[in-house]
Amino acid sequence: MSTPSTKTELLHAASRMLLSKGLNGFSLQELATSQNIKKASLYHHYPSKNALAIELYRFYQEAFLTWVEKYRHLSAEKQIINYAEKLTTWICEKKRVCPVGALSLEWQLVDPELQKEIKKLHEIQKNWLTSLYKEIDIKIPRAEAVMCTMALLQGSIQLARINDDSKLVIKNLKSYLKSIKT
Repeated sequence: MSTPSTKTELLHAASRMLLSKGLNGFSLQELATSQNIKKASLYHHYPSKNALAIELYRFYQEAFLTWVEKYRHLSAEKQIINYAEKLTTWICEKKRVCPVGALSLEWQLVDPELQKEIKKLHEIQKNWLTSLYKEIDIKIPRAEAVMCTMALLQGSIQLARINDDSKLVIKNLKSYLKSIKT
């Protein structure tokens, strides 16, 4: 069995830091120290923090697509609920931030190339939801259902944190799905 490369280990460590502290919440020195390497070695793999962040969002895109493939056998509604459950566990219970929402407060300061990768992740998720809503009979326009679902998940995750109630996300999602089905 092969061991992960230094580059992969750096990516995973950076992901943990991004999802717990935000991009501006950690330094490259802190990342290098956490992996017991010199900062110069980190720069060998990732020439800048922005290059690292771009690679992270590409990693998130691939991870999401892998997850989608793994659960493709479920009904559309169950895929949406399963995604919400995984997201809730991943964000609320592990006390992380959403990779798409992580930089939303400082969006105007985010490098355009990084914005492009974040938007790509958002589009991948939006397209996935759109394809699922094609399989569910709903009484509102599909595009509206997709955006409302995404907003509901983001908002419910914030409310779940504030109220220390991770079950709130699934409760809200199931209620919403019931309300839009024909």
